[in-house]
Amino acid sequence: MQENITKVIERGERLDDLQDKSESLSDNATAFSNRSKQLRRQMWWRGCKMKALVALVAVILLLVIIIPIILKYHT
Repeated sequence: MQENITKVIERGERLDDLQDKSESLSDNATAFSNRSKQLRRQMWWRGCKMKALVALVAVILLLVIIIPIILKYHT
C-alpha cells in the first residue's frame, strides 16, 4: 500500500516536471514564431530596398546614355 502511494507521488512529480517542460517549450515556440515573423519582415524590406536601388541605378544609366544622344542630335 505504501509502495503504491510512493509511486503515485512520484508520478505526480513527473507530471509536474513534464508540465513545466511543456510550458517552457510553448513559450520558446511563441518567441521563435515572433522572431521569425520579425526577421521575415526585415528581409522583405531589405529586398524592396535592393530592388529600388537597382531600379535607380538602371534609370541613371539610361539617362547617362540617352541625354548625350539627345543633346548631340538636338544641336
